[in-house]
Amino acid sequence: MNLARNVRRGFSLVEMLLALAILAALLAAMNTFLFSMSELWGKGRDARLFDQHVRASTKQVRTILEQAVFGPGGAAPKITEVQLANGTREARLTFTLPDGGKFTAWPEGPLPDVDFSLGFEEAYGLVLTWRSRTELERDVADWHTTTLSPFADSIRYSYYDADLNKWHTEDQPAKETDGKSYLQPARIELTFSRGKLKTVTQIELPLRREGATQP
Repeated sequence: MNLARNVRRGFSLVEMLLALAILAALLAAMNTFLFSMSELWGKGRDARLFDQHVRASTKQVRTILEQAVFGPGGAAPKITEVQLANGTREARLTFTLPDGGKFTAWPEGPLPDVDFSLGFEEAYGLVLTWRSRTELERDVADWHTTTLSPFADSIRYSYYDADLNKWHTEDQPAKETDGKSYLQPARIELTFSRGKLKTVTQIELPLRREGATQP
């Protein structure tokens, strides 16, 4: 009889207050945890986005360079001097693609037989300059420019010395002993930075092989 009376009367005021206090403490702890997690996630957001950009830009450059060696007219990228819009000449990594694709913004669609050069320009970052062999007045027209990454700081050129069995990296393409032609680098080094974030990536330069075809 007493047990049934206790069940019917429910919780006492003290018990209710104690339950509410425990619930409030749990909610406060959960809120603090969620706030801390969101704060940590927010702090790492810039680093994650920067890392994604670096990986995507590096992959894009690697893919473009690999496309140059495929097909009957394919050839390995090489260092040659190109004339820039300001009238100066600069040694850059150059290559040709049978189809410029998305990198050649043209009203009538992608242009065929496009000569590219890969370089760094202070105002744009990592860029492709290009010009189609089918353009009218091609020899007097300026090269077009497509920005690949505004966060790129530089391109450096790495060479392997078989005699010394070591690598060395130069800020500018190295010349042959005759002082005229350029040595072929084995890979390039790209530096990306944004604020305190900085990353260096390397890309092995593809070689043209007999019978090379696109997979």
